[in-house]
Amino acid sequence: MSRRFFIKILIALGLGSYFPRLAQAEELHTPQEGYESLTIKFLRQIITKDSRTSRMIMWESDVEENFLAEYKLVGEESAKFSAVERRESIFFCELKNLKPESLYNFRIISGERATSWQNLRTAGDGAFQMIIFSDSQCEHYEIWQRTAEIAAENFPDAELFLVNGDLVDNGEADYQWRAFFNVAEKIFHERIFAPVMGNHECYGVDWFNALPTGYLNRFALPDNKSKNFGGYFYSFDYGAAHFFILNTQFVELNKFNPKLQDAQEYFFKRDAANANRAWKIVFMHKDIYDYAQDKFNDIAERFLELFDELEIDLVFTGHLHTYRNRGKIFARKKSARGTTYILCGRAGDQKYVEPPSEIDEVTYKNLREEPESFIVLDIGAEKINLLSQTVDGEILDRFTVRKG
Repeated sequence: MSRRFFIKILIALGLGSYFPRLAQAEELHTPQEGYESLTIKFLRQIITKDSRTSRMIMWESDVEENFLAEYKLVGEESAKFSAVERRESIFFCELKNLKPESLYNFRIISGERATSWQNLRTAGDGAFQMIIFSDSQCEHYEIWQRTAEIAAENFPDAELFLVNGDLVDNGEADYQWRAFFNVAEKIFHERIFAPVMGNHECYGVDWFNALPTGYLNRFALPDNKSKNFGGYFYSFDYGAAHFFILNTQFVELNKFNPKLQDAQEYFFKRDAANANRAWKIVFMHKDIYDYAQDKFNDIAERFLELFDELEIDLVFTGHLHTYRNRGKIFARKKSARGTTYILCGRAGDQKYVEPPSEIDEVTYKNLREEPESFIVLDIGAEKINLLSQTVDGEILDRFTVRKG
């Protein structure tokens, strides 16, 4: 047994205080100070049910190794270690019992090698900022890279980011996932990621409908207590908001398991009844409107009355690759009260052109030339400020939603 490994065992067992000099020396080790450099791919922090006290860490490696995750609260000497699970070439571990509103350092270790230290900041109960993307699927992923990097650079205080479905063009194509992660390191660095399943995550390499195994393997998501639909939908708390991540892939998944709607609705109602945050916010991929026929569609048939009943504050959709602000809708009509509906623009290079409609309060001035865009939310207990911005810096929309 090496001296370094012996020290790790002592610290993991809480015995570091009996050997203070050894424990202190261990804390000072970095890849430049005793460890050889460890290379892993696509390191990411994934949302958990309660990001005040936990964090899911995931990465990938082409080599089977005995990994450990080492983490410590900044300002404290002792470190803790977490065991690592594996799905083929994807590795993950959940760090638990963290302190809210605190800064941690973590790194991945294998034998005598380690990655550099990374920052991990736990959530609190107050105001925070997040970035929303949708439809990052690409033929050329440098377009997604540009969108992500501009958002990250312009809004460095954003703690959380989300892609509202169709992360990649083909969910079973490994090269698509490699491209998606590889070009977006800056947005993944030090931010928590919350994914939403889209229809393109449910396509096989032959482009026929398929189970979303590529998506499910790459994201270890909060438990929804569903036997057959783990990872398909979920919820989490962050700051003053409770988020519901819903699944709209009924057409793609029906032949594999036709019970998606029943399982999801049971989860949604039960979860909403127990939500204890100021805001209730829904993200789902497919939109509620059919622009070709200028009317609500089958997704609306499944959800609109449910959103009214559960008093959802905001609903964000995607799929149509254009930004639209619908304002508040209640009982299927434009209203001064009810749920605010926002259709997110695209983050990738796949362009669609949807016609304008009276349902829209905000549309882009030239639909054929609409550029990539993203949304920034500033969420506090009393109000939410929304900003929609293109990659060129043009403001598409800006408004405030207030409680009551």
